[in-house]
Amino acid sequence: MDPMRSARPLPLLAPAGAALALSALLLGPLAPLAAAAPTERTIGELIDRRMDDPRLGGNVAVLAVDAATGEVLADREGTRSMLPASNMKIVTAVTALAAMGPDTRFTTRVRAGATPGEVILEGGGDPLLSTRELKRLARDTAATLVATVPPGSPLVVRVDDDLFADDGREPGWTSGYIPSVVSSVEPLARIWDYSKDPSTKAAEVFAKRLRALGYTVTIGEDAEAGEAPILAESRGHTVAEAVRIMLRISENNVAEVLYRQVARATGNVPDWKGSRLAAEQVVAGLGVDIAGTALRDGSGLSREDRVTPRFLVDLLRVVRVTNPEPFRVMFEKDAMPVSGVSGTLDDRYGRFVTKRSRCARGDVMAKTGTLFDTIGLSGVSAPGDAPERIFSILVNDRPQRYSALSTRQAVDGLTATVAGCWR
Repeated sequence: MDPMRSARPLPLLAPAGAALALSALLLGPLAPLAAAAPTERTIGELIDRRMDDPRLGGNVAVLAVDAATGEVLADREGTRSMLPASNMKIVTAVTALAAMGPDTRFTTRVRAGATPGEVILEGGGDPLLSTRELKRLARDTAATLVATVPPGSPLVVRVDDDLFADDGREPGWTSGYIPSVVSSVEPLARIWDYSKDPSTKAAEVFAKRLRALGYTVTIGEDAEAGEAPILAESRGHTVAEAVRIMLRISENNVAEVLYRQVARATGNVPDWKGSRLAAEQVVAGLGVDIAGTALRDGSGLSREDRVTPRFLVDLLRVVRVTNPEPFRVMFEKDAMPVSGVSGTLDDRYGRFVTKRSRCARGDVMAKTGTLFDTIGLSGVSAPGDAPERIFSILVNDRPQRYSALSTRQAVDGLTATVAGCWR
């Protein structure tokens, strides 16, 4: 059964004032601060002073609020529309979890073809489909066929990859993105494959394994699988598993496949336009104002994406405070990167290692974002016993005379200011 065939209702919001998940539960034990956190007014004053940094340039927007109360701690152009880069993946994580739930699985199937010597490899839009799983599907297919189509027989493999609309490259993507940092968005694709035609490559892996099992295999024209008998299937991966990987290492292909799956789950056409509409509908259903946004893709690669720090902070506050249960996976230790510890905020990438920012090591869980002219960081700080703070820092038009790392480290300093440890 395809769990994605019909739209599922969005989760209802919990009443305002639902219990705030403590940092000790989701971020783990944190080192106590060396000194008391500054007052709320002081945070704003310090952000003002520290934004005057040549590494940041003049197009910077910052918003930080108290997580429990929503009280603004610092607001510098918080409603300015900005390129988000991979901070857009926060939107994708939230909409995927809201529209489908964390436990929905994406199944890849092999169905019988029109003749006994044909099989159809049907893509189910599993963003984490692996080479190993395709080989296992081939093995299970051979085991099913052995009585009627024994090894040594000719076998035609056809592909059904029509789950998503084939509408090419997102208009805001630069021409060099495929095949380098993202692939064509197709429902039959292996993780880590950034090619122009991932469904064909997946079929080749499947066919190669069948040949190793003794069949004479050719790859034929695509075919529609319909409701033909199932010969083998991979139960696939869950939304939660995909969200963890997408957030931790900022995986673009996973983000774009999830974005299409949200469109399907909400009854929209799974193309670029339908995915945008779906994201807007889900976010609005969570009570978040989408003013100043343009949600063009799921990964943040689009030059046409726009969000505001206010939008990201409001969205994070909903999933962290107002209605946390469906979204807990986002804040698990193997999901959103932790400052100086994991994912794209690991100290091996130079994050939270400077004199001013290392005090916040382990105290921040946030999504990074990088394009050649854009640096972003949005998430939650939970320093010791201090109240949680939700923040978004977006830098556009990054000064090119400085390295991207130097700008990231300046953003880390602002984040340590929000956390309250750089006084």
